[in-house]
Amino acid sequence: MILYRLRLLILVSLICNIGITYAQSKTSALPSCIGHVISQWDACRGILDESTYSYAGDFANGKFEGRGILEFTGSQYEGDYYEGEFKNGLKHGFGVYKFSNGDKYVGQYQSGQRHGQGTYSFADGKPAVSGLWSRNKLQEKDLSAINANSSNSRVTEIDLEKKKIETLKAEINQSIAEYPSTAINNNTNLVQKDAVAIVIGIQNYERLPVANYANHDAVQFKEYLQRYLGVNSANVKLLLNSQAQRAEILLAFKYWLPAHINTGKTDVYIYFSGHGLQQEPVKQQYLLPYDVNTDLLNETGINQKSIIQELSSLGAKSVTVFLDSCYSGSSRKGEPLIQNQRAVSIKVNPDVLPPGINVFSASSKGQTANSDDSLKHGVFSYFLLKGLSEEAAMNGNKNISLGDFVDYVTQKTSKYALGMHRQQDPEFFGDRQQVLVFR
Repeated sequence: MILYRLRLLILVSLICNIGITYAQSKTSALPSCIGHVISQWDACRGILDESTYSYAGDFANGKFEGRGILEFTGSQYEGDYYEGEFKNGLKHGFGVYKFSNGDKYVGQYQSGQRHGQGTYSFADGKPAVSGLWSRNKLQEKDLSAINANSSNSRVTEIDLEKKKIETLKAEINQSIAEYPSTAINNNTNLVQKDAVAIVIGIQNYERLPVANYANHDAVQFKEYLQRYLGVNSANVKLLLNSQAQRAEILLAFKYWLPAHINTGKTDVYIYFSGHGLQQEPVKQQYLLPYDVNTDLLNETGINQKSIIQELSSLGAKSVTVFLDSCYSGSSRKGEPLIQNQRAVSIKVNPDVLPPGINVFSASSKGQTANSDDSLKHGVFSYFLLKGLSEEAAMNGNKNISLGDFVDYVTQKTSKYALGMHRQQDPEFFGDRQQVLVFR
């Protein structure tokens, strides 16, 4: 249906099925939006399908701008529908808003709210009200359009848009720095789990190129552990930049972590955002601490295999490792970590993972784990956070399995990376049936 409406929009530059003409004069047809990076859609027409809405229409600088059609598909507002003009991602100008209950508003909008001359009609047959609106409320009534028997209280009930989020995610690639903080729900019903976590983020290395947004990745992930995985804040060890020297990381794994584990009962989460490197020719993979010296990789790096063996010996109920790093020899921006270091092809053997260990890494083989300035995060970490807070839970299930979560993050990360003209395919090895988030 939305494709059909888009064709009408493009062919006649009007929304014909409601029998009205926009105040804005007819404009020349815009080209189709191209690419997967929505923030780069500018002066074009495209279709965007999200979990809570679908939009077909004009875009400018990645936002709804011009004329378009917006349908709500989320469970809370399913059936509501708007055809009209947009500006800066919001309803702005002339438009028609149809509510799922059959009510309808026809008139002017400003910055997402009913503002200006407009008429509100009721599906139950009550007389429509017309007049001048301001900030969604009727200020001056056109008395000739109101039945004398209708009560003033009926007029005051017209603010029925339920204070929707007017941006409707129109800021598609708004900084993730704002998104997770504003999108977090206060999940007060979440039961505190017997769980512990080590979270490491190294952005500013002592000797290596910057790992863009790695600190932000880690800080946000720590918050999400508390909000969505039920980990008590006292059970989260956060190491950032110079705090994440090799000695400090090893101390956290060898002494701090075992002290917080109840055998067979505790779930363990490990998160690392920073650089990784593979040593040739033995193909040992290393996470790089703040003070690493790549000429002495074995002595100053963190051997990934050794860490996994250490984790498997703890007797935890489960261990889940998230690695927003790669071993391609490149930084998140593609800069070489070592002069003339070339990417290597890596195929992780899942058989080497001990039982109860799950590893979800940002990329596969010789790929780079990318960051993106518009997201202000590593791409993999962005969708980890988004998946925990919202998208993977849209199926309405009480719990989220690792398998569902991995599928969501992998699909979104790969698709977004292609929009950057890069390839990044996350890899997961472990138990897909394990429950990750308890609702």
